[in-house]
Amino acid sequence: MVDKEILLKILPLLITIVLGYVLYKVNFIKESYLEVFKKVVVNVTLPAGLLTAFASIDFELKYILVFASVFAACGFMLLIGMGLAKIFKIKSPYFPYLLTGFEAGMLGYALYGGIYGLDRLSEFGIIDVGQVLFVFLVTVPMILGMGKKKTSGIFSESIKMAVKSPIIWAIFIGLLLSAGGINRLLGTVAYDMVKNTLDFIALPTPFLISFVIGSGLKFSFRQMKLESLTAVLKVALSIGFAFAILYFALAPMELSSLLTIPLFSMFLLPGPFVIPMFMDSSNREQVEYVSNTLSIGTLLGLLGFILISII
Repeated sequence: MVDKEILLKILPLLITIVLGYVLYKVNFIKESYLEVFKKVVVNVTLPAGLLTAFASIDFELKYILVFASVFAACGFMLLIGMGLAKIFKIKSPYFPYLLTGFEAGMLGYALYGGIYGLDRLSEFGIIDVGQVLFVFLVTVPMILGMGKKKTSGIFSESIKMAVKSPIIWAIFIGLLLSAGGINRLLGTVAYDMVKNTLDFIALPTPFLISFVIGSGLKFSFRQMKLESLTAVLKVALSIGFAFAILYFALAPMELSSLLTIPLFSMFLLPGPFVIPMFMDSSNREQVEYVSNTLSIGTLLGLLGFILISII
């Protein structure tokens, strides 16, 4: 029996996504507006939600092993992608990077928070930490280094970007506050004032991200074979590694009951949306391939979230 409450939470997200898509198609919403929405989410509303969510958890050292497990899984997925590219002679240099990493920031948190509640974002965030580190420490430097003879400074450039990310700072500060015992102040006037303010700021996050997701669904149907193959391979590969993490990491640490749903929720997401930001934009064919693949992956991720939430 499908949970009525879950369906009632999914429906507004889907309607908002459709609304974003339609309003963008009829030119009611301009690209410049969407950039503002993204900046508000990434720099204000999402960090506020993540800070309170992580500060409220009871931090345990074994979470570090979860971070490491997800990081390692992303690494293996990248290596498999490189191997598949050689075996099947896939020419796109971006193919392996579309098979690893997950778009949690601009997709996962909105869906998870919208369905399960913003107060449970920390569950999703515990799974997300490892892949965020992988994206900034491995994926971004490697994409930036494509075709460059001189690669010195690329890694430090990526680190600087990570350090400037409000999302990473929100997670880091939240974890520090949690480890420092901030929850002992629960019920005090100061604690409640700060938490209520941050919760209020975080409220628009699911709506804004869902709207941006809808407006960003752009397809070019000239050639979709490789894009569809890449997106489906990503899902299949991700599910396999999610099961591996579940049985070899979460189960032995007795974290299955807490993290199984966020684990599979994140591993069904498309590759990170930062790829188009750092790829060579002069090659329109490759830009189209990456954008279409991420769009298809977004639809598959939405479907995966819905299936997980109603099973």
